[in-house]
Amino acid sequence: MTHKRIVKNTVMIALVVLLACSSFLTFNFIGNSPNGFGAPPMMTDGNGPPGMNGGSDNSDNQQNGQPPQMNGNSDNQQNGQGTPPDMPNNNDSGNSNSQNNGQGNPPEMPDGNSNDSGQQNSDNSDNTNKGWVPDDSNSDNSKSQQSNTPQTNNKSDKSDSTQKGWKPDNDSTDTNQSGNTSQQDNNTAKTSKQGNIRVCADNTLKYSLFVIQSLLISMIVVYLVMSGFNKKSFRETLRGMNVLIVYIIITLILATALTTCEIAATNIFNQPQFSQSQGFPDNAQNNQQNGQNGQDNMPQANNQSSDVEASGATTVESEKTLSESSYSSSKSDESAILVQNGGNATVDGATIEKSGDSTNTENSEFNGINAGILVKEDSSATIKDATINTSAKGANAVFSTGENSKIKISDSTITTTGESSARGLDATYGGYIEAENVKITTKGGSCAALATDRGEGTVKASNSKLTTNGAGSPVIYSTGDISTTNCTGTANGAQIAVVEGKNKATITSSKMTCSATGNRGDVDQAGVMIYQSMSGDAGEGKGTFNATDSTLTIDKKSDNYKTAPMFFVTNTTAEINLKNTKLNFGSGTLLDAEGTSEWGNSGSNGGNVTLNATNQTLEGDVKIDKISTLEVNLKNSTYKGTINGDNTAENIKLTLDKNSKITLTGDCYVTELDNADSSNSNIDFNGHKLYVNGKAVN
Repeated sequence: MTHKRIVKNTVMIALVVLLACSSFLTFNFIGNSPNGFGAPPMMTDGNGPPGMNGGSDNSDNQQNGQPPQMNGNSDNQQNGQGTPPDMPNNNDSGNSNSQNNGQGNPPEMPDGNSNDSGQQNSDNSDNTNKGWVPDDSNSDNSKSQQSNTPQTNNKSDKSDSTQKGWKPDNDSTDTNQSGNTSQQDNNTAKTSKQGNIRVCADNTLKYSLFVIQSLLISMIVVYLVMSGFNKKSFRETLRGMNVLIVYIIITLILATALTTCEIAATNIFNQPQFSQSQGFPDNAQNNQQNGQNGQDNMPQANNQSSDVEASGATTVESEKTLSESSYSSSKSDESAILVQNGGNATVDGATIEKSGDSTNTENSEFNGINAGILVKEDSSATIKDATINTSAKGANAVFSTGENSKIKISDSTITTTGESSARGLDATYGGYIEAENVKITTKGGSCAALATDRGEGTVKASNSKLTTNGAGSPVIYSTGDISTTNCTGTANGAQIAVVEGKNKATITSSKMTCSATGNRGDVDQAGVMIYQSMSGDAGEGKGTFNATDSTLTIDKKSDNYKTAPMFFVTNTTAEINLKNTKLNFGSGTLLDAEGTSEWGNSGSNGGNVTLNATNQTLEGDVKIDKISTLEVNLKNSTYKGTINGDNTAENIKLTLDKNSKITLTGDCYVTELDNADSSNSNIDFNGHKLYVNGKAVN
């Protein structure tokens, strides 16, 4: 081979490589385009520029710092969750748990103003063969508590129970949306027209680039082949009309094939499903980013469970009794049993096994992908005498997600051994779970026995045993409404309960024990923690914890027994309601409210706490830092300890009725004292001082 031939071959091959690289750059340019190749323009709702999520009303509200409402129309709504639909059930235990706590159905935390915050178990259910009705008590009270609260896409169910089950109400109409439909349509039409023109121009350019690149590559490759890699000269290679025509035809065919392949590859790799499978942000992740940007009243209805495609080894989309003895799935991102599209499943006496890790734990956490049993919006399941085992990452045992998703489970055993939110019972986006006589054991980290996540949900458990063993795995983790009645719970590597954001946890007639181990080292050690993470999983607002006729214990065997406070509050407003509940802990600190370096903005991330005690014995110091506040209300209760002994709190109000008494164990500093006993004879100074705005009280 001559030196000249080598040079020619090298130059031509280099040109082919350069053109291929330029094709790849064009491919990437199209793949990263907001509209993609040949994709329709993104639409808006008429309130702003085209968005990445397709112009959802709720996402726009969220991005603008407005609470994303779902326009629930029921007086019974609470935290965006309407009255749960009636469920088919052959063994209703009647634990609807109608609470005298100022809350509508389902029973949640008291509002702090009622003496009857706990909790009578009124049985409102009918033991019929085909249907059961959840508790609808106190609906009027719930209405007064919902103002200015972000809802989660939950309309109340107005359907009637039938022998076949329940049908959700889909007729509720958003009057705001109706009133603005015309304007939104006009704006959408304009945006669509402008977007189509822009996309058309962009696509013409991109098509042209592909054609030119493919044609040049084909011309060089065909020439190299026909010339024997430059064994023949250009004139010798293309001598004669027939040879020239053959060259042109082959070049055009090859160029067309290359162009077609490039366009097809671009369209395939620009699909949303591909983006999600590669771990790119989906709507749920976008919601989280929005929450981190500081929007008030974050989530929650922007990413409904229907946005994420679910699959099941066994799928129910009608009314069906699953009569097999076992159901299983070992495939990643596939549930053993999936109930969707209005399905109504009955599972009786079966064993459910789930293995195979989740490939996207956010899809598992928010939408229940990869669960043992997954029930989606407008669907329901009744589970009895079941054994449910999951052994995979992100494999929740029982998961309810979406409006009018409803699960009742009874007389069953649940065991999860996986990590990353392999929880026992979990509800999101308005999902509802009611459990009776269920034994739940979780072993992995971040695997609460009872949980709610993004979009809020409701979980009620009664007469159940709940045990967790992993780090960051409390018995209860609430970003919605969770309640227990007549339950025992043990968290061997975490707190009893964690309430995030404007959500609630209620413990009634239950015994709960924990190691008080924090998930951030010593920062969040506690028996009960209330906080706001700003992750986007929970709306901003008052977090509420309520305990009535219960026992809450930090285990004496725990390394944290002598250091962890019973209650810890940071970066949020919190209400703690205690009634006739025994508190066992060894740190001497009843309550600690302070800002930390872990959550919120330094200087404004303290805890603003209201502690309401009724028929309660309290003992232990109360520590409040300079950016935190406290209001203590005692009714027929006693307190022994030191309040704000370091005189650091921004503001503290202490209110005593005539039947309450406090005993000081150190000098206390408050900014306001409201004592029904004007003589202060119900204060045992015990040799110490109580200062009110710097002045000692006699």
